[in-house]
Amino acid sequence: MDSDDRTGAFSGPFLDATVSSTTVFLTPGGREEIALAEGALPESLQENLPQDPDCETAALLRMVVLPQIEGACSWPDLVSRLRSKGFGLGFRSGRMILSRLDSGAEVCTGRSLGAPLRALALRLGRPALRLSRDGRSAQLQG
Repeated sequence: MDSDDRTGAFSGPFLDATVSSTTVFLTPGGREEIALAEGALPESLQENLPQDPDCETAALLRMVVLPQIEGACSWPDLVSRLRSKGFGLGFRSGRMILSRLDSGAEVCTGRSLGAPLRALALRLGRPALRLSRDGRSAQLQG
């Protein structure tokens, strides 16, 4: 979904330009140019992301989920490890989202766990994703 190019810039299908002080986002209404801090998302895209969990929940999630993420050697291995703990992965607005398998409820983003998509993509390789019709969300292929 997102990649790290030779210059170290972060880009992908959800971003029309490199995330920097001025970024052009592709929104349902067309192109929207917004001045942002490094790596920030506009509010229109943030509202679709799950909220950060409270500190107790985040600590418990890190104890259960983070060892699975850190031990994975590939994206399919990561999915299998998370599934054994009752979690699934999804992607939206250039972010990785952890969800519960039993209810489908979104729990948090990878960044909230201390495992941002960018770091995982550097370690596991670029994930093969199937983009949804809304143009903002995706699932791992396979």
